[in-house]
Amino acid sequence: MRLLARFSAFAVAALVAAPAAAQSSGETLEKVVVLSRHGVRAAMSSPERLETATARPWPRFSVPPGHLTANGAALSTLFGAYYRELYARQGLLAGADCGAVYYWANVTQRTIATAKALGEGLQPGCAIDVHTVGEGKVDPLFEPVKAGVAKLDLALARASVAGRVGGNLAAWSAGHADAIASLDELLMQCDAAPCPKAEGKRRVYDEPAAFLDDADETVGISGPEAFASGVTESMLMAWADGQDFASLGWKGLDEAALLRVFPLHQAEFDLRLRSHEVARTGAGHLASKILATLEAKPGKDAIGGPDARMVVIVGHDGTLAMLGGLLGLEWVAPGYQSNQIAPGGNIVFERWKRADGVRVIRVRYAVQSLSQLREKKPLTLAIPPSASPIFVPGCSQAGAGYDCPVDGFAKVVKGAVAR
Repeated sequence: MRLLARFSAFAVAALVAAPAAAQSSGETLEKVVVLSRHGVRAAMSSPERLETATARPWPRFSVPPGHLTANGAALSTLFGAYYRELYARQGLLAGADCGAVYYWANVTQRTIATAKALGEGLQPGCAIDVHTVGEGKVDPLFEPVKAGVAKLDLALARASVAGRVGGNLAAWSAGHADAIASLDELLMQCDAAPCPKAEGKRRVYDEPAAFLDDADETVGISGPEAFASGVTESMLMAWADGQDFASLGWKGLDEAALLRVFPLHQAEFDLRLRSHEVARTGAGHLASKILATLEAKPGKDAIGGPDARMVVIVGHDGTLAMLGGLLGLEWVAPGYQSNQIAPGGNIVFERWKRADGVRVIRVRYAVQSLSQLREKKPLTLAIPPSASPIFVPGCSQAGAGYDCPVDGFAKVVKGAVAR
């Protein structure tokens, strides 16, 4: 963790210094695409359902399941204000140019509300127009199979997942024994796992690891990791929302405890969504649209009009996970697991024109820390979110920004989608 903290401090310092460095070196920032997860939401499951997996009562949210909370909106606005300061300094945004940013969101309440909240921080005083495909419709950016723009070979997708664990999901799960024990102790509030069974309670140990055959669009997984995935995400959302677990009798729930149990959710997500065929089918259309948007002469599939210097796309954690798996993007932020996508976390694609005339793509993952989320800390260039520069396999060059020439980025995306 000390090594990760030092790395993050270096990365943040490099990004904060970037505006001055860019100006002095003659570089120009021309285009930015931000692919963001929605902000802090209420748990997807009811408190009563979550309480079947815990020994203590569950916090209550003030909004319906899955909706962005008031704190979630405020946190997204803080993130937007940070981007306004950053990109004004870098010369991308100036004054009250309300047409400079284009917003696209999936059709859920939490994604639309997040895009609007980001815009209120990014463009204060402007009317934020969040574009969607329309209520009741399926957006191919986020659900390409349902929308009919991609066809899933389910057998091949399942093989690509099973092949990563040698077809032995039980052996894969056994490697998470420490995290499973930590989660059992935290949920059931006992001193040592396995905690005693209690009537009417579901336990992380109770469901054996197995592949499921009833998933219609992707690969189904059961077991401790799948059990943990929903529970720990709900816990993360409640923690980030500022909920008071201690007043409900919870003991030992802090950032260190969350870090000990995060590996289960991340392992399940990585295996189920970042595996090759799943990621290719689920993120290929999105990757092509992002490429078209970033090209020096935007293609017909570009998102936003020709005057949009910045495009903000708000989806879900699975959106970012599949795109990362498709392009081989890896990142890490202190307090989280590798490739974990916390609420409001985003992958940022920037197109720069260097002093030598070469146009390059620079990619990074940015996210508010757990304390920045829980305490609603303002973000500034001096106190920024965590930022992790990302190396694009098959394209990036050596150097702090891992420059990826635009034509090379196009080859990587087209190759990954077509494979």
